[in-house]
Amino acid sequence: MIYATVRMYATAAEATHAFSLLEARGLTREDNKINLVTPASAGTPEGIVAAITTGLVLRAHARIYAQGIAHGRSLVSLVAPFGAGRMYEELLDALHPVDSGVAEERDALVWEDAAPFSSAFGFPVLSRPNPYMFMGLSAILRSGRTTSAALGIGELASHDLAVFGTPRLSRNPAPFSGLFRLPLKT
Repeated sequence: MIYATVRMYATAAEATHAFSLLEARGLTREDNKINLVTPASAGTPEGIVAAITTGLVLRAHARIYAQGIAHGRSLVSLVAPFGAGRMYEELLDALHPVDSGVAEERDALVWEDAAPFSSAFGFPVLSRPNPYMFMGLSAILRSGRTTSAALGIGELASHDLAVFGTPRLSRNPAPFSGLFRLPLKT
């Protein structure tokens, strides 16, 4: 499941400024699901929730964010490209977001779209795999680059080769062997 980065701002002007900075960096509504929701953008409470969830925000969290929007706050969300999430989080955090209320609700029972059976019965999820770890090593460095890029190894998945918005394997089936010029068994 892909989760969105969400920041709430005290005014619509602050959120609009954050949104324009994301657009200036080349992010789009279609490709990166950047989303701006202000009190003026959706009238009813369910309309606000629907506007927030278009940015791939969990519905349980969207209901909490909608309460902040009903009180005059505004929200910016995005799904960052692989390896660039931290960079965009730091950009949004530098613009002084306000508390959204979601962090206080983490202990409450929320619906998890990725695990509906566990959510329905209140069972804890057995495993929460970390997609950013491989063999105990971080796959994404603090600089925002992937470990593969830092080592000069081609990444297996590339957004340039996306099919229906989902990355597929790269054209190089054996980047590790190619890097060290190891023969392949055919």
